[in-house]
Amino acid sequence: MKQPMEFNGVKPIIDGITGVLVLFVVVGLPTVGWFYNNEVLPFWAAVVFGTLLMNLSFTAWHEPSHQNFSKFKWLNNTAGWIASIASIYPGYFARRREHLIHHRWAGDIVKDPVYPRIQSTFLSFPKVLVDSNRKFDFKNIPESFHPMTRGQHIADLVSNSLVAVLIISSIFFGFFKAVFWAWIMPRFFIFFIHAYFICYLPHAVVKGGYQVKRVRHARWFQRILSVEQNMHGIHHAWPWIPWHQYNNFISLNSDTTLKENIEMV
Repeated sequence: MKQPMEFNGVKPIIDGITGVLVLFVVVGLPTVGWFYNNEVLPFWAAVVFGTLLMNLSFTAWHEPSHQNFSKFKWLNNTAGWIASIASIYPGYFARRREHLIHHRWAGDIVKDPVYPRIQSTFLSFPKVLVDSNRKFDFKNIPESFHPMTRGQHIADLVSNSLVAVLIISSIFFGFFKAVFWAWIMPRFFIFFIHAYFICYLPHAVVKGGYQVKRVRHARWFQRILSVEQNMHGIHHAWPWIPWHQYNNFISLNSDTTLKENIEMV
């Protein structure tokens, strides 16, 4: 199996492309809110720019969760934690464990927390997401599988508190409209975009469940909306490959290698 020269199995101190993406999320969203609050941007522009930046938020926490942001674990965790706060989607460490459980037991009706979401419809996804998070029974997962440390539990509590403080403070100090148009509305729209382009489309729904080998040929706008997750099958087969190297990985490997692990559709 060949890997892109830019990656070649050796993780950098910081992956430059992913680093820029994380920076866009962490700096860009507050900047949009500040511009709206200072009447530089109208509300619709804040929503548009906020949504474009929020669309990057999945990759901003997803890559660090697989240690693809840096060769240093603490840098991965720091980047994912900060990005999750900046995109008002806190609880990075719990989400990271849930995501790794999904990888380990993908398609298992009992052990895969993502399973109900794949079966949802486009419009029902936000409700199904909340319900699946609330009802999933982690007792079915071995405690030894990526257990969260006390420090990680505290870090998630802090991140949840910071987002709550941001929203409550914005009400009392008169900048709630900026938070609403630059963060809350974009997050609402992104729930639907990610439901379809990242959660539903990449996972082939089959009778009795789904499989994770699908790699879809996509138009340019679909690749942008999914941030290359139309090639999500590569990620499930080789999760250490950075998102921006999926195309290179395909071009470097033979049809035989690819067909044994993914399904091109």
